Amino acid sequence: MNDVKMNYDADADVLYVSFGRSDHITGVELADNILLRLDTGTTPSSSPRAVGLTFISFSHLMAHHQGKPLSIPLANLRHLPDALWQAVLEVISTPPVSDFLAVGFSVSPQIPPLPGLVPA
Repeated sequence: MNDVKMNYDADADVLYVSFGRSDHITGVELADNILLRLDTGTTPSSSPRAVGLTFISFSHLMAHHQGKPLSIPLANLRHLPDALWQAVLEVISTPPVSDFLAVGFSVSPQIPPLPGLVPA
């Protein structure tokens, strides 16, 4: 995390976290107030890497969650093209992004109503 730079704009209430520079940046909205900036590794010799994170309404996020994790369903990102989806999964689950965001896994079965089965 040596190259990590953070800048908080109090007037805009935005926290910018930078992991480096790139000429090929793609922005992906992870949640309403969280933007991931990444280099998708479009050249053959490079792999996807995080360029930065932007937290909009940062003080509100911190006050609202009071140290509790913010749950962001990754299913909301399934509209992304497969290559971008894979790049996002790769960068959010490894440092330096994983130093700021923890990726978890949960299962919520979506079972259709079965004839003769009454919900408890």
